[in-house]
Amino acid sequence: MNHRLNDVLFNVAEETLEKLAFMFVSREYDREDIDYDSIVAASISFSGPFSGNLVLTISTNCVPELSANMLGVEEDETTPDQQDDALKETLNVICGNILPAIAGKKAVFNITAPFIVNGMEDIKKAVEKVDGKGPASVVRMEMDGEQCDIFLYIDGEIPEDFFND
Repeated sequence: MNHRLNDVLFNVAEETLEKLAFMFVSREYDREDIDYDSIVAASISFSGPFSGNLVLTISTNCVPELSANMLGVEEDETTPDQQDDALKETLNVICGNILPAIAGKKAVFNITAPFIVNGMEDIKKAVEKVDGKGPASVVRMEMDGEQCDIFLYIDGEIPEDFFND
């Protein structure tokens, strides 16, 4: 895995979560895989100079706070649909910021609508090897004592000149 790509992904995710949802994260380097029994996941695909998808997994305990912070309401005032929408919008913003951070601001990408990945087995499939290939980048984070992971899959290789300095 490319450490530079991991750093870029973490920085974008950290900034997005702080500015969009007022949630602060710290990076976890040695943690095991996220507990699939207590998470929700969202996925988004993109195509352009390179293509792939981005998957966000987050502890179900964090989602009410995430959505409440984004909506400016109390946690118990959010509905499951609002929570799903907040998670999808968070992933959409992360994806929209990670691509130009990697490929430069002039690169044009098509991004699909994000969707919630339902069921433990489908979540496992979404974050494990895709077409026999592992993720190009995985960032594991802790947020209020809970887990949050982001997986970036890229079809093929990113040319080194795509990285911004």
